[in-house]
Amino acid sequence: MTNTAKTWAASLAVCAALAVSGGAPGETFDRGQALYENHCMSCHETTVHTRETHRATSMADLRKWVATWSFHASLGWSSEEIDDVVDFMDRHYYHFSTQP
Repeated sequence: MTNTAKTWAASLAVCAALAVSGGAPGETFDRGQALYENHCMSCHETTVHTRETHRATSMADLRKWVATWSFHASLGWSSEEIDDVVDFMDRHYYHFSTQP
């Protein structure tokens, strides 16, 4: 199975799990979160983002890191998938978009 097929299979599994569980009322699917949880958390925990010495220092830098690691992990992510993961990570860990 190719990495692209594995990515789609993992995404479909997440969607199926959400459909079966029903999720909370009004809860929407977050593709960036699903991609992050299925592919990024296998190598490191969320503490890597909250330590003082984290490497990403801006949104552009964060996008560069996500794109770089998606390439090295052979995930075959589209630009939109990378943007979704960057958006998720910014909202939950970095908060670059809300800084003055």
